[in-house]
Amino acid sequence: MLKIGCACKVLEKVENIQDLLKSPRFGLREIKEEVKDIEDALDNLLPGKGPLSTGPFNIMDGPVAIKVSVQNVGKGCIDAVVRLFDIECCPPRQVDCKVLRNIGRSCAEDTVLCANEGIFEVVICPKPDKAPIRGSVTVKRVAQANPGPNAANLHPELVFRASDLLPVVCPFCKKKKRDHDCCDPCSEEPDCGCDFGCE
Repeated sequence: MLKIGCACKVLEKVENIQDLLKSPRFGLREIKEEVKDIEDALDNLLPGKGPLSTGPFNIMDGPVAIKVSVQNVGKGCIDAVVRLFDIECCPPRQVDCKVLRNIGRSCAEDTVLCANEGIFEVVICPKPDKAPIRGSVTVKRVAQANPGPNAANLHPELVFRASDLLPVVCPFCKKKKRDHDCCDPCSEEPDCGCDFGCE
């Protein structure tokens, strides 16, 4: 069975098959086996098995409210830990965290995280660890007391659909361990000032 961890590996495998088609020893049976392996690998790439991540995104004009929706697409109930990391820091640090409990089969729950300016990443960690989930993330600027007439047009929402979420590549879902990193930790995040239950 073909083990593929990312979409670039699938493309590489397709290119290899195209090269093998020119070979006189490579026939229909081999092509069918290769295509089956690619189909199996693509099934593993589809969003579903958690944890999932937005990847890095930049907030240049905070504060913002980050609404995260998580859907259970597996059997039974699951919990999900939704974490917001400031990845501009070295090492990255968690700036907000919410727990969604008892998400039923085919049901969804949502929560709101808050952030100011910087480079961030949202990570959805299901419990049990590899539970099938889908998610979406919407980043929206928090309304100011006296916004200008064009404020809505100047600050559109940033939306990560279920198909945009990526497998987690950093150990953001693992239990915290003391990291002996040589970088200085970032200063404390100031309160974002929104009224969406941020702590």
